[in-house]
Amino acid sequence: MTNFSKTLIALIGVTCLASNVNAKQNMLFTLENLERQRAVLLDNLTTTKLEAYQREQNTNKLIKRLVDMERMVLRDDRIAASNSIMAKNAFQNYDLTFLVHAGSESKKSPMAHWLHTLNITNKSIEKSRAGAR
Repeated sequence: MTNFSKTLIALIGVTCLASNVNAKQNMLFTLENLERQRAVLLDNLTTTKLEAYQREQNTNKLIKRLVDMERMVLRDDRIAASNSIMAKNAFQNYDLTFLVHAGSESKKSPMAHWLHTLNITNKSIEKSRAGAR
């Protein structure tokens, strides 16, 4: 074998090992992405910067993306087998983590389901005060 062949084989081996190590280190990648997208959805639903039409258009796009991401997390065996606190909390709080699926099961929109799960009502909003905490 020539030096070039040996070097090429060594580089391929190192690349495979490095990619395998990175995949093992971030087992919760899909769950982290789901959490980010869920936060984006909630921000979109609560922001005052958007008109109603813009909010509806953005929400529809985000819900479609969240449906796929929730399915990915639910089917990812690495997350279910993980001992991380993030994974445990995600499955213990199913109604808040898998917002679109849980809302669909309860026949509510994701926002209505989120508000209901957190027990946020018109009365509690009216009693609340805006300000720094």
